[in-house]
Amino acid sequence: MSNKQPRPVASERTALKARKVSFAWQDTPLHWVPGDPFATHTINVLHLLLPAGERWFVQVYKQALPLIRDDRLREDVIGFIGQEAMHSQAHDEVLPHLRDLGLDPTPYTAQVDWLFEKLLGDRTLPPGRTRRWWLLERVALVAAIEHYTAFLGDWVLNAAELDRRGADPTMLDLLRWHGAEEVEHRSVAFDLFLHVDGGYRRRVRSWATACAALLFLWQRGARFFMEHDPTLVNGRASFKEFRRAGRRGTLPGTGALLRTVPRYLSRTYHPSQQGSTAQAVAYLAARRGEGGGAVARRAATGASRPVAQFPAPHRGAGAVNPRFPTPLWPLPALDPPVSGRPRSRALRLRVAAHESVAEGVVQLRLEGRRLPPWEPGAHLDVVLPSGLVRQYSLCGDPADTSSYTLATRLVADGRGGSREVHEQLAPGTELEVRGPCNRFPLVAAPAYVFVAGGIGITPILPMLRALPRDADRQVLYCGRTRASMPFVQEVEASAAGTRGRVTVVAADEDGRPDLDGLFAETAEGTAVYCCGPEGLLEAVAQRLPAGAALHLERFAPRTPSDGSHAFELELRRSGRTVTVPADSSVLAAVRAELPDTAYSCAQGFCGTCQQRVLAGEVEHRDELLTDAERADSMLICVSRARGERLVLDM
Repeated sequence: MSNKQPRPVASERTALKARKVSFAWQDTPLHWVPGDPFATHTINVLHLLLPAGERWFVQVYKQALPLIRDDRLREDVIGFIGQEAMHSQAHDEVLPHLRDLGLDPTPYTAQVDWLFEKLLGDRTLPPGRTRRWWLLERVALVAAIEHYTAFLGDWVLNAAELDRRGADPTMLDLLRWHGAEEVEHRSVAFDLFLHVDGGYRRRVRSWATACAALLFLWQRGARFFMEHDPTLVNGRASFKEFRRAGRRGTLPGTGALLRTVPRYLSRTYHPSQQGSTAQAVAYLAARRGEGGGAVARRAATGASRPVAQFPAPHRGAGAVNPRFPTPLWPLPALDPPVSGRPRSRALRLRVAAHESVAEGVVQLRLEGRRLPPWEPGAHLDVVLPSGLVRQYSLCGDPADTSSYTLATRLVADGRGGSREVHEQLAPGTELEVRGPCNRFPLVAAPAYVFVAGGIGITPILPMLRALPRDADRQVLYCGRTRASMPFVQEVEASAAGTRGRVTVVAADEDGRPDLDGLFAETAEGTAVYCCGPEGLLEAVAQRLPAGAALHLERFAPRTPSDGSHAFELELRRSGRTVTVPADSSVLAAVRAELPDTAYSCAQGFCGTCQQRVLAGEVEHRDELLTDAERADSMLICVSRARGERLVLDM
């Protein structure tokens, strides 16, 4: 029996990092490989398999981090976790676009979620050999699956036939960005497997399991897409058609796929022996330098095509095509909707105008095509060129589907986001945005009171425009000086011809606002909207009359100055208890004790640091987790304890 060890190519290693990406799907047609629905839908299965699968990778590797004794490998694994979290999000964001085109993937994704979350998910196992065995089995499975994702990544980077056929450039960019990162980190999963176990029998067993599962899920997904495509009368998927597409070059060739088997099972196998890190890194560098999808657009033939709009299938919600194959093992029914994490849509917009509207306040107009609609109170998550993510309220006209308008005040001693907006976002700059999202909606009420402090007028301004002229309203607009208060003239004019009044209070001229007088005659059921500095929010909340409904808007998570406190944190599985200071995050406190704890963005948007909560009440400060997820987990980079103690399953 040979004792040869795998031979990694040391020079191929590169530092891994999670890259923020965005893709605008509004121009991507249903059949993004023109005239080839089978190739389109076979590749589309990636959008169904990968989000759940890569979230599962992240969970498995977070548990495996304490087993790593090599600092360099630990660094690679943390980078791998960040990249996989971003891959999951990017593919998740394609699914709403498919629904818009009449192809609802929910029945299939419900099954995939069940497989990864239940069948392969965490088990309630006692500490010791059994729990370690289950973790090592899953680490080996990830290594086997990553063998195939690296193969697919290398294939799509070199799939020139997709370019020649005019494949949609946005979809190509998504696939090639993902494929390049798969090639870039192709050795990590196998190196981790060798580090924690490396047994050849386990490698063979996990490969057989992974290969069978991937084949089953892939053919099942391709059949689902073809049979539920609203534009196909009798769509079918077959192995014969797969072979034909492989010969055409629009799918991987069957011969190349078969050759991956002995390669992985060779005792001298190492992932660095296939694919090119240099090619992958070059694609990623070119993509970053040219603003997103430029690499794919340059390679693709043909101009951007309009989206083909198709009617929804004539089936009930979640209904099942009777030809859909019977499962080989018990699976959940295909009809219930999946309760997945909602994803804000990612858009790429251009700064069309950048102008001063008050002292220290600039207004931006961002232009795009067929922008998603929004209602008063909505905001955008803006990814600035530096990578900082900031939330800004929309203050323009909701009827304008070609541009978004927002305004921001320069905060000289802030964290840098407002300065970047003021100094670097010149007209022509491209930005990634997510949303719109609305946590501050205008509700129906018999009367309204609006209180705005400075830049806090931005979400309220569209509300004033939207209210009927006969709506009972009062507006209190406060600021340091009139010159520093944006849109003050429009706010004052909004009372003309209405049943209401506007009071503008500039501190240098008028002193403090009279909140007691504002609420002196507030009627039962009045909706009170307040946006501004934390002190103003607290003052309004303290004076709120009985029977009134308070709606508050904050532009950022609370800081230690607005209510954060120290609390005790128990890490149950580690048997450790630490104190989280008022001016420190849970993540920082945890990593002081458990330096292997995974994280990526540290801003509450990627989900890498999500942890299970065993006891205690959480003050959630993220905008990512669903209500169901918040019931038993938290993002430890931003969220905190409401009380004096929190217990995490760490």
